[in-house]
Amino acid sequence: MLPAERLDAAFEGKYSDAIPWFADLTYWYHSHEEMGTLPTRYRGEGRINLYMDMGCGAHEELYRPVFRIKRRQVEINVYETKDHDGSIVRHEVFQTPVGELRRVSKHSFKSHSTATIEHPVKTERDLKVLRFILRDQIVEKDPEIYEWQSRAMQKWNGWGIVSSLPPRTPLMRMIVEWAGFSNTVKLQWRSREEFDETIQVMCEADDPVYEAVSEAPAKYVYFGENLSSDMVSPRLFKTYLEPYYRKRSLELHSKGKKIYLHIDGSLRGLLPLLAQTGIDCAQSLTPAPAGDVDVKDFRRLAGNSIVLWGGLPGVLFSEKYPVEMLRRILEDIIETYINDYKFIIGVADQVPPDGEIDRVKMVSEIVNSKGRR
Repeated sequence: MLPAERLDAAFEGKYSDAIPWFADLTYWYHSHEEMGTLPTRYRGEGRINLYMDMGCGAHEELYRPVFRIKRRQVEINVYETKDHDGSIVRHEVFQTPVGELRRVSKHSFKSHSTATIEHPVKTERDLKVLRFILRDQIVEKDPEIYEWQSRAMQKWNGWGIVSSLPPRTPLMRMIVEWAGFSNTVKLQWRSREEFDETIQVMCEADDPVYEAVSEAPAKYVYFGENLSSDMVSPRLFKTYLEPYYRKRSLELHSKGKKIYLHIDGSLRGLLPLLAQTGIDCAQSLTPAPAGDVDVKDFRRLAGNSIVLWGGLPGVLFSEKYPVEMLRRILEDIIETYINDYKFIIGVADQVPPDGEIDRVKMVSEIVNSKGRR
């Protein structure tokens, strides 16, 4: 069986000939592409060759939003500057009839990552502006992405899963994209009525997005939440996330979709709550010592119904850590989950830019020998 066939079996809770193994190589790929050190064989359309050579499945390569947004009155002006260290600083200015919001983000070429350094929403007044922005937008299905999904499913058949990417759920969008963690907590406590109204407007604005996702060719839907229980307490989860997940899970399951949710931080407070929401899979599980749960305890905390995906800390693919550390945790995973048909081995979160790509191949070799059933 090929990686995607094994993963399909895991989502159905069915037998596969070996434990599925998927890796996110996008950071490694793009950093080497920028440095000019990417082998010619892997460039452009040859990206699939990287995964075939390494012997692992792909997922981060193959998700995209399946909708596009038009605006009636809101104007978004974007410009870039350079920081003193050469990093690109991106400024987005949202101009509306009721006020202006500004987001500033910084891209680091060294880590091939982008961080928001100024969030747009800081005050109760800003929530009013955000609601105008959300109500102003028109969401349409993107037929070009539908066609891209169909082509990608044919090309990557057996080696990757194609997924639709909706926005983060409203609470996580507030934390990650609009207000930041600190301001989200303050606004939720001090301006609860305005905050909850904004969350509700976000939910309503997402309805046409999920219509587009439901009709897309791809079977899989990726909730790129970046959940962590050191940011989202069980109380916040049950108030804002659980009802949303239940609603979208019912909608998507009725259309034959499967959902995997990105939870890559502290697990102990939230992993036991996910199965009851209808989500099919908890993805990118990071074990101790990088996380707060031993890899052998994942299933005990999560329950038997949900698919588990992860287990290999991304840092262990870096030359800064002995390869034996990676080998040991992989062998623990195989010993624990060899007969668990709902477990997928994955990198939590990505193979880093300085990762040794041969370690990915080593994992494949061990899975194909010791991970066979």
